[in-house]
Amino acid sequence: MKRILFSMIATSALVSIQAPAAATPTAAAAYDGGRCLVQQDRRSAVALMASLPLGDSRADLSSVAPDGADCVGQLAGAPSMLVRGAIAQALYQRDFRGFGESPRDDRFIDLNLPVEATFGAANDRTTQLYRWSDCVVRNDSAGAHRLLHSVIGSPGEVQALAGLQAFMSGCMPAGQQLSIRPWEVRSLFAQSAYHTLYRYWTGQLQSARR
Repeated sequence: MKRILFSMIATSALVSIQAPAAATPTAAAAYDGGRCLVQQDRRSAVALMASLPLGDSRADLSSVAPDGADCVGQLAGAPSMLVRGAIAQALYQRDFRGFGESPRDDRFIDLNLPVEATFGAANDRTTQLYRWSDCVVRNDSAGAHRLLHSVIGSPGEVQALAGLQAFMSGCMPAGQQLSIRPWEVRSLFAQSAYHTLYRYWTGQLQSARR
């Protein structure tokens, strides 16, 4: 049986996939901060992304240049994965029109996500999450695109997540379980969507959609 368990950050309660992926003021503010930073100082945003670990430790924002200082307050205290997702979504929306369409910006960056090996070969949870997300995005690029252009906590986000649900389950090996906190979902898909298009437009993937 394939199951994905979505658990709240500080409790053992489970929530359904229909719940918004990041419907909290902190998450919404972080995505606003990521967009602000990319718009004000893309170079600083890219440098911050490169400095942040993949997991959920608290993000160190001390490297942000003065030009992006106004945006840091919205990111303060957020986990690294959330900040990475906020920046990745903003870069995705800025750099790419969508899967299969010519990019708006050719200043691609390599997010260096750990996606090359199969899911079963991953030993740590963070690597498992990124490999699972990469599988979902590559199999339903249009669904990922809809999610990343939806408003956090909106009915559109709920619908986009529902549309991705089949591949969320299909990308899990039989008998495996993966516990994912709601706020992690959009972050993972934002990073995977950008990374997939980066690989496509740099010739590392033959096709970015089914």
